[in-house]
Amino acid sequence: MSNIKSLIENEIEDIIEFRREMHENPELSFKEFLTTEKLKAKLTNDFIKFHELSENTGLIGIIKKDPSYKTVAIRADIDALPITESTGLTFSSKNEGIMHACGHDIHTSILYGYCKIIAKLYDELKYNIVVIFQPAEETMQGAKYIMKELERLNIQLDEIVTYHTWPYLSEGKVGFRKGDMMAGAMNFHINIKASGGHAAHPHTTADPIFLSSDIIGFIQSIVSRYNNPVNPLVITVGTIQGGEKTNVISDSCKFSGTIRSFSKDSLELAERLITEYIKNITKMSDAECTIDFDNYCPPVINNYDTVDKFVKSNSEELMEELLQPSMGSEDFAFYLEDIQGALFRVGTQIAAEDKSRLPLHNSKIIFSEKAIAAGIEGMLNFTTK
Repeated sequence: MSNIKSLIENEIEDIIEFRREMHENPELSFKEFLTTEKLKAKLTNDFIKFHELSENTGLIGIIKKDPSYKTVAIRADIDALPITESTGLTFSSKNEGIMHACGHDIHTSILYGYCKIIAKLYDELKYNIVVIFQPAEETMQGAKYIMKELERLNIQLDEIVTYHTWPYLSEGKVGFRKGDMMAGAMNFHINIKASGGHAAHPHTTADPIFLSSDIIGFIQSIVSRYNNPVNPLVITVGTIQGGEKTNVISDSCKFSGTIRSFSKDSLELAERLITEYIKNITKMSDAECTIDFDNYCPPVINNYDTVDKFVKSNSEELMEELLQPSMGSEDFAFYLEDIQGALFRVGTQIAAEDKSRLPLHNSKIIFSEKAIAAGIEGMLNFTTK
């Protein structure tokens, strides 16, 4: 057994206990006060200098090794989702309607474990290290907040890495991929309004429900006829509300959805075409419209050199190449717009447990805790070998 594996084994019981307590006490974005306080209390030492942040949630710590060394950040997100847990775990969420259904408790526990062990490997460190416990990933606001805090604290990074759980990768594995890793995304919200009228006289008013159905049909054509097919693009309308009676032409119809792609050009194309088409058709029909785009997140594009270094510092047994990217999005992408880095997967699929194969954000999903030791091992090797 390597020194790193034995160090992890010596600490893993406490790390698993930390994870289960965190899973029992999930907190929503920018409300992760208990999680932050627990991290501060359990990681208080002279080895890592921690900085309290402006919103009293989240934590940044610094390990200074040598001014001539590069500075690498390791980031873990700490927030949970507004989902009622139905896993049946003995340590299920105690907070009604809130659950760690995306595995952020796994991410946090990996970085917590890294912080506990890295002091014993200080002499082998080849970087200055910044550890980031980030709030509010699920609302796409946390990374931007942390970047402002880094600027306020005058902390400059040369490289940044993170993990994300993956139910399609076996427990104990770390997944890697160069280039496109996760899609960029934005949401759209459309509200069509007209005077309304009697269903028997459709010629007397614009029909917001008809116009909405026409627009939704056009939106699908953006993917098939306007976007370059070598750049994958997904547009999904997820909500629609309009009308109350069968014989009334409603005076409004609202719908909303999401746009996802690995190409910023494709995202911008979809936004422009949706806006132009809606404005043209509602003007022609004498209807009104409001169009809003929000929750933008760029794509996660992994740096080739970062991935190479990470893979070479770890064993073939630990690492597994991912053949496909994900159309899911992650606000880690905001860091990568300015800083070299990469996102890696930690496998959480348990061979004999169907619930571990469920998609992220499912109320019944469970995560293999073997991912924690694998994640810690990967990061320790990356920063010391």
